[in-house]
Amino acid sequence: MGKLLRCGAKTRRGTPCQCKPEEGKRRCRFHGGKSTGPRTEAGREAIRESNRRRGIESRTQQEQALQKGEAPKLRQE
Repeated sequence: MGKLLRCGAKTRRGTPCQCKPEEGKRRCRFHGGKSTGPRTEAGREAIRESNRRRGIESRTQQEQALQKGEAPKLRQE
């Protein structure tokens, strides 16, 4: 019998994942086989906006405010 292809990524339990990998990939959809990242300019812009609102830039602004002795601004959406 042939060897069955499995994802093999390490799960939270420490065992190998038993899901089938995506076609042409080595990992399943849960462990990175599905994602290829944004391919269109609109998709890239959506990622930039998400990162701006929830990530690195806002964290940097909060750290700068703390260094200046100002109270950090609370996020308002």
